[in-house]
Amino acid sequence: MADSAAPSLQPVKVEYDPITGVPSEFNQYLPKDSEEYKKWKASQQAGAEGALSDLTLKDKHGEVIEKQLPGGKVKKKAKNEIILETNTRSRKKCVTTILGLETFGVKLPEAAKLFGKKFASGASITKNPMEKDQVEVQGDFVEKAADLIVKTYKDKGIEKKHIFAVVDKKKEPMYDDDEDDEQ
Repeated sequence: MADSAAPSLQPVKVEYDPITGVPSEFNQYLPKDSEEYKKWKASQQAGAEGALSDLTLKDKHGEVIEKQLPGGKVKKKAKNEIILETNTRSRKKCVTTILGLETFGVKLPEAAKLFGKKFASGASITKNPMEKDQVEVQGDFVEKAADLIVKTYKDKGIEKKHIFAVVDKKKEPMYDDDEDDEQ
């Protein structure tokens, strides 16, 4: 009589992951340095990358600025632009900062040396608040620096359309499109 009232228990079928050898729902809890976890993670990324590899975001010039990564994460490509800005220090002293040269493959120590020699002033590499390297030149050389960059680094693909200046805390193109047509 006790046997008929008890619910019948059925064994649960557990599917084991062929890569790790543990149930699939436990793969994420494996030790991160174990071989099984590394193989499982690599297989997951390879599958997701294949499905999402074609998803990109392009700017108005057709250059890729974002790429979709596995897990819905987005990798932003550094924009190909050079930003020139003038900052005032201790009343009369001025510093010109040049940001974005490294996105074109320009070596910053060589660029700092070039600016220092051309403008006969101190030039150094510093980090901005966003932890990106930039070149700082003592003095107000925004226009001269823009011209020098275009002349010196045109073999790196730098054109006038890539150079911007910060004026009144707004980023504006350094050169008008009309100037390019005249030359």
